Amino acid sequence: MGTEDHLTELVIRPLSPHDTDNLDQAFAIYHDAIVLSEQRSEESFRALAARPDYRFLVAMRGQAMVGLAVSYVPAEDYFWLYEYAAVAPAQRGNGIGAQLFQASRLTAGAGRVALVEVDADTGTEEQARRLKFYGRLGCRRLRGLDYLLPLDAFGTPPPMWLLALTAPETSVVEIDVVERWLRSIYEDVYRKQLDDPRLARMIDPLPDDVALDAI
Repeated sequence: MGTEDHLTELVIRPLSPHDTDNLDQAFAIYHDAIVLSEQRSEESFRALAARPDYRFLVAMRGQAMVGLAVSYVPAEDYFWLYEYAAVAPAQRGNGIGAQLFQASRLTAGAGRVALVEVDADTGTEEQARRLKFYGRLGCRRLRGLDYLLPLDAFGTPPPMWLLALTAPETSVVEIDVVERWLRSIYEDVYRKQLDDPRLARMIDPLPDDVALDAI
């Protein structure tokens, strides 16, 4: 990609579920960027675009799609889930990821708590880079929550954390709130039953007040 492409104005806009060509491009970027075990099937990914509780935003430079963000935004709650974000390889490091996150936050409602599923820190450079990125945005880790991503289409996902972007003065989140978030994610995002044993495995070890740790 030439220098002139980087100078083309970046435009972030919603992606219509009826925009087949751009949905094809969005899936290609998603498939290339996301760890396979953390991916949905192509059919499932495309189905999200038609759901009223999902927001698809794409970053465009001219006619070229260079990034996308997929968020779950429930109608009646005060959180939203930043489920997927991906930037084309040639465009990484240009601030597109941060712009997609902020645009998604505004679309969801800036007053809501943002939740982010992210690979746990097991010592790799890529994990450290990703966590540093979300740390700069103000996200913090829910201490002690070993997040279990309920996807199995392409193998078992790696160890994960759940991050939250809250008001800076918030230092803890009540366990009842964390449980409600997790139950909503499992039931409404991933269509799992509420008796899924992974919910208990995540929730039972947590204290009454779950601390938020800087990353």
